[in-house]
Amino acid sequence: MAEPNTSTQKAAAGTGATYKAPSPKPKQNPALRMMGLPNLPRKLPSRNWLIFWAITGTISAAIIYDKREKKRATAKWKHAVAPLAKDTIPSASQLPRKLTVYLEAPPGDGLRVAQDHFIEYAKPVLAASGLDWEFVQGRQQGDVRAAVAEKIRRERRKYERPDEEDLQTDEAITESLRKKNKVPEYDGVKGDIIFGLHTWKEYMRGLHEGWLGPLDPPARPEILKPVPAETSETPKVEGEQSEEKKDEPKDEPKDEKKEEEKKPERPPQPIPYNTTADYPLASLPPQIPAEFSPANPIP
Repeated sequence: MAEPNTSTQKAAAGTGATYKAPSPKPKQNPALRMMGLPNLPRKLPSRNWLIFWAITGTISAAIIYDKREKKRATAKWKHAVAPLAKDTIPSASQLPRKLTVYLEAPPGDGLRVAQDHFIEYAKPVLAASGLDWEFVQGRQQGDVRAAVAEKIRRERRKYERPDEEDLQTDEAITESLRKKNKVPEYDGVKGDIIFGLHTWKEYMRGLHEGWLGPLDPPARPEILKPVPAETSETPKVEGEQSEEKKDEPKDEPKDEKKEEEKKPERPPQPIPYNTTADYPLASLPPQIPAEFSPANPIP
């Protein structure tokens, strides 16, 4: 028989090494264990799990793809308009190019939807171009049409009726101050950006109304008020009249304060100056441009 190696036993005893029992395996999360993670079974998951993972993966892939393509499209248009930010102005007093952005609430929805669409898709591109812009926002149907038509009529009044004073709006006051200070306007195509098919329809309707319509508003038909029928009243005794006056409640001052604190009502929308049936009979004003700038849809 082979003798045990006494030297190795003595060395182990000299170092003081002790035997350690193997540590138990960590307990797995029961939710992960039911899902088969991390130890996946060799067989395929059940039908319900396959449906769950397929739907989750499809929705996640669609969201990731949409965000990636939106970033690519935004970067493409930013690169396209970047040279506009490097254009120099001839003089320090000349006004820069200014765009006009037309927004209107979609049918059956609020204006907030159109504003969010502009902030998410158009604002980064306009910021990269370095151009200034102003808003024309319509909260209800017909606001954009009225704004476009009135803007054109003001330009026509300057040439057709130079002696007539126009309404002193903020834009008119600013323009008069610029004329006094001899600030030159931007010489070139400024450009209009219209969001939505419904806004485009009203924009075109406003162009036709402004150039083909009259400068004076149409006469409104008089509304006849109904005459109250005369009622025969019996004379009352003085004592009865005094009792009725006592019974009448006094107006509270709080109601008057509430009425004063009410916000001013929105001005009524101006009615159209002409209709589509008046287009063939309309005469073109001499100030109308010979050719309008082309319109390019941006997908």
